[in-house]
Amino acid sequence: MSFKVSAENALLGILVTGPKHGYELHGYVSIKMNQFWDLSMSQVYALLKRLEGNGVVESQEEWQERRPAKKIFSLSPRGKERFLDWVSSPVEHVRDVRIEFLAKLFFVRELHLKEGLTLIDKQIDVLQEKLRAIENSREKVSDEFQKVLYSFKASQTTAALDWLRKCKASFSYKH
Repeated sequence: MSFKVSAENALLGILVTGPKHGYELHGYVSIKMNQFWDLSMSQVYALLKRLEGNGVVESQEEWQERRPAKKIFSLSPRGKERFLDWVSSPVEHVRDVRIEFLAKLFFVRELHLKEGLTLIDKQIDVLQEKLRAIENSREKVSDEFQKVLYSFKASQTTAALDWLRKCKASFSYKH
């Protein structure tokens, strides 16, 4: 999944908490998600325009005294469905654990969704399958660089799996 699509889904997750204007959405990301996600104001507005064009976000103008009107964005039913599908699905690549999976985990906790343990279990399953594929591929190569490359991928995947198991224990403890 591309960063743009993941960022769109993160904005949908923020809108689950209620209607907001673009500046509020940017502030939410900057304050609550800043340790793993960064979106500029221009990115937020460009993503909102796309989301509105796709019918997953709706807007209405709110008039202000002595200031230009501001657009207030809210989720459409399709937007909520898209968000819930996204937040409950594991990521496909180890590299996506660092941002996209963390965003999903953030929303599971922030919105008190019951999918937390299930999401972690699904992610463990995906990465265990990736690790098996990496190890099978490593056994079939004779090139030393390829062996080192597969060893690196296996180490990253193993580290991510170890971290996920710790997350699962933390979620189990708090739920």
